[in-house]
Amino acid sequence: MFERSRARFLSSYRLRLTLGYVVVVAILAAAWLASLFGPLTAAVKDQQRSHLATIARSYALALEYSAGSPQEFVERIAARDLHVSVIAAGGRVMGDNRTAPGSIADQKSRPEVAAALSGRVGYDVRRGETGDAQQMYVAVPARYGGGPSAMRVSESLASVGALAAEARSVGLLGLALAIAVALFVTARLSSSAVAPIDRLTSAANAIAGGDLQYAVRRESGDLEVLSDALADLAEQVRARTQASESEQANLRTVLDGLDDAVILLDGEVVSLANGAMSQLFRMPFGGWRNRRLADTGLPPSLLSAIGRPPEGAGRSVQEIGPDPTGRTLRVTVVPVGVVDWQRRSLVVISDISERARLDAMRRDFVANASHELKTPASAIQLLAEAASTAAADGDAEQSLAFVAQMRAEADRLRKLVLDLLDLSRLEQVGSEEAITDVRTAVDLAITGHRASAEAKCLVIERDLAAIENEDVYLAMEPTDAAIALDNLLSNAIAYTERGGVVVRVSLRDGAVALEVSDTGIGIPPDALPRVFERFFRVDKGRSRDSGGTGLGLSLVRHVVERNGGGVSISSEAGVGTTVTLLLPRAV
Repeated sequence: MFERSRARFLSSYRLRLTLGYVVVVAILAAAWLASLFGPLTAAVKDQQRSHLATIARSYALALEYSAGSPQEFVERIAARDLHVSVIAAGGRVMGDNRTAPGSIADQKSRPEVAAALSGRVGYDVRRGETGDAQQMYVAVPARYGGGPSAMRVSESLASVGALAAEARSVGLLGLALAIAVALFVTARLSSSAVAPIDRLTSAANAIAGGDLQYAVRRESGDLEVLSDALADLAEQVRARTQASESEQANLRTVLDGLDDAVILLDGEVVSLANGAMSQLFRMPFGGWRNRRLADTGLPPSLLSAIGRPPEGAGRSVQEIGPDPTGRTLRVTVVPVGVVDWQRRSLVVISDISERARLDAMRRDFVANASHELKTPASAIQLLAEAASTAAADGDAEQSLAFVAQMRAEADRLRKLVLDLLDLSRLEQVGSEEAITDVRTAVDLAITGHRASAEAKCLVIERDLAAIENEDVYLAMEPTDAAIALDNLLSNAIAYTERGGVVVRVSLRDGAVALEVSDTGIGIPPDALPRVFERFFRVDKGRSRDSGGTGLGLSLVRHVVERNGGGVSISSEAGVGTTVTLLLPRAV
């Protein structure tokens, strides 16, 4: 982390810009510093030489009009820090303000004196006559007593160095101030130049980090185009992200609205699961997402079906079950490509237990219906052949007997077909607006079965005392009520030898209770759970003798379920049976 921060700092734009400014300042400071030691000293020397030449010319002019001797002149006018000499044309020193003229050697060979005697300004730097420090000599042409001479002025280089040092100190102070100001300006310029870039960088990092509400400041100058582009980019990313989130929410809503369980696998890891997955299977602790398939707790048979790669590039569909709980599943695995070297698969798990149960029931129904239809049809065929044979033999009585049996089998076949048609009708959706007067339905049913009851010397009656002062209507079609009551009364009369049948109507918690009770042979306890199954008979031989089809109570159950009601049965062998229907009351 430290190395990364260090590398980021060293490569930052601010550092590079600041270093650039510092290098420029350093170069200028070095140039300034070099000028303080070389050119400045030379400039001070030139200035001092020009100054000495000016003084020498003024002295030479004053000497020409002086009345005294050269020695007196130089002693009178010479400054304390200057060495002034008046030299004759032959090189003899006529006046000197520091040394007696007679003790000074001939000066004609001195470069500055030779130049002055020849009419020019002469210069020279050398050690003084007395062996003291370096001196700067300046000599100019002069006249004394009507003849040519030279006026020489000299000064110690130490004073020139002092002037240079003083100028250098001022220059160094100015340099320090200039560097300080330059560094301050550099910092300000770097900050002002980098601040917009830092703001744009922060905005870009915020947008890249997911903060799409970050306000991008509009910069000026050359960065205006960049800031505007970044703001447009943020707006586009925000719009696309919102669209993507909306699409994901819609997808989640659609997936959660499915009855089938859906999971998306990245290799062996669950990356997505809808709500139906948790309804169909127990959700592991921590949820489905990012969990390995083997750790989800799904049934091994399901894991095997999911983990088995589909043949070729197409999808695979497998059905597993039924398991010990009776559940049958259909597993569809669809490969959806490869992401990061992981095979991605979409798995759809459908609970088809009800469909499998209905398919089994349909197969059983077709088999049972075929068998039930085949029996009377075969009997009719055999009886017809027997009647034909008896008629051919001249036995009219036997032929008529066979014909009577044929009629009975035909009636049985007709009733079976009608029950099958009623069953097919009841599997359709009924009308929600239909109503039926319960009194009318009961009266019509009793009227239709009174003859068969009286033929067996049975009493058939109704009990409407519980609804004597109320109008009671059923929220169902009259045909449905007729089918239910007709089959209940038919069964009650068929299995009752003495006594009678009572249809009782009452109200229970806003529903209408229809009870059909008989005093018949009753039903064994072990057969009660199956009496509402299609083609189930407690006593198959007796049922066929009584003309039953085995569909009566099944039709009753379909009527009740179609209209949102309930049915129950209670029976005691040798005492009788009571079937109770709870049907919705029309308000």
